[in-house]
Amino acid sequence: MPFFSVIIPTYNRAHSIRKAIDSVLNQSFQDFEIIIIDDASTDHTKEVVSLIEDSRVHYILNSTNQERCISRNIGISKAKGEY
Repeated sequence: MPFFSVIIPTYNRAHSIRKAIDSVLNQSFQDFEIIIIDDASTDHTKEVVSLIEDSRVHYILNSTNQERCISRNIGISKAKGEY
């Protein structure tokens, strides 16, 4: 079980999602998971995330755009971290 769960909701941010994920992965503290909630992006966000080969990165795709609050709540429900 990871200590922290980092939840990143995203929508059409293929141009910046890698930078956000790398920012977390590059921390000195390593006991975490990253949950990416893609809110039905129409760009290539999924492809960008799929290139990241780290078992701590989890990708969830909403079938329809549900906005940030619902996406965060989905991430919270999937989180396994203590915090």
